[in-house]
Amino acid sequence: MRGLAAGAVALGVLFASVPVRPSQPARASDPAPMGGRARPTDAEIGDIRVYLTPEQAVREIFTGVASVETLLAVLTADEMRELKTRVGFPAPSDTVRILRPRSAEGTTLGYAVMAEEVGKYRPITFLVGTDAERRVKGVEVLVYRESRGGEVRRERFLRQYRTKSAADPLRANRDILNVAGATLSVNAMNRGVKRVLITLDFLAARGVR
Repeated sequence: MRGLAAGAVALGVLFASVPVRPSQPARASDPAPMGGRARPTDAEIGDIRVYLTPEQAVREIFTGVASVETLLAVLTADEMRELKTRVGFPAPSDTVRILRPRSAEGTTLGYAVMAEEVGKYRPITFLVGTDAERRVKGVEVLVYRESRGGEVRRERFLRQYRTKSAADPLRANRDILNVAGATLSVNAMNRGVKRVLITLDFLAARGVR
């Protein structure tokens, strides 16, 4: 990036893995929520499975990574409203952590942003990597916490996102084929990827490159 717009702060070139927020599953013994419906059992919710760290995911998506810069940017109120309108759900935070991998020669290889979207019961944590034009280079699932729908971490599903941009609808069975039995997870992935692409477009328009 040639420079940072107001609201973005360079944190340095040393990569630090982004901690994953643990999610506490409901237990069958917990009191039933209001409305009288029983909480899902541990088996229904599923185990927490960690597949990759953010650093590993960056190196899976980009080749020739020598260093990674970490940047923080804060979205404006108008950008947050537009995100909600275009994605259909509010963004979990107005603060975005952007990873910018570089080659040994200092060339910017693209951008990567970690996303977290709730599937059926708990969030799916994944990383979206794009080229310099903000087209998807790859998506990697970092942590999966559901009992079903884990097929979304398979390469044959994730490769559907390649070359997609913020202009693509990213809707199940429109330009991303659904996975039988994993519809909620597919929808969660679509929301997260779409949110990342729109966010990167916002920041590019501000001159954050």
